[in-house]
Amino acid sequence: MRWCMLALALVLGLAARGAFGFTTVVIDPGHGGVDRGGIPGQRVPEKVMALDTARRLEIRLRAAGFRTVMTRRDDTFVSLPARVAIANAQRDAIFISIHYNAAPRAAAEGFETYYYTRYSARLAAACYSRIIQAWPGSRRGIRTRGFYVIRKTVIPSVLVEPGFLTNPREAALISRPEVRQRIADLLAAAIISKRGM
Repeated sequence: MRWCMLALALVLGLAARGAFGFTTVVIDPGHGGVDRGGIPGQRVPEKVMALDTARRLEIRLRAAGFRTVMTRRDDTFVSLPARVAIANAQRDAIFISIHYNAAPRAAAEGFETYYYTRYSARLAAACYSRIIQAWPGSRRGIRTRGFYVIRKTVIPSVLVEPGFLTNPREAALISRPEVRQRIADLLAAAIISKRGM
């Protein structure tokens, strides 16, 4: 009986972490260092675009009163377990991993948002509904996937893919600083809207 009560308390505790407010946002710019991201032959490096977008997002979130933690601040390689450890060390926090998509088919386009646990679903939906405002493009949806950084984190976690760097039109847009700022602003608005989730 005692073990049942402890298990129930643990489940309720985890649910509460995903259900109530947060004061910290862990921002994870995908790839970095030797890990360029994307696919072989890709002209626009994902690691550069992801880091720049993450920095812009951090500025917006700090201005809104959030504490922020970056998994990397420069072009260095950080392992997936290290990124997860950074996230799991935070209290009252959420985790957002920023990537850009790639595909062998140059026509592949659009926006995707991923989550793993149901406690992250509302955050994923908020990010997706904002990202699709960046420019007219295919809406690839909100998906559940077991990507390491969102599967191993114990806080609400999402991974966003706002466009394909292998699509010439989308790569040209993402390469413009004002477009990356727009994406960062939209993600910040989504996070702020879920401040008390």
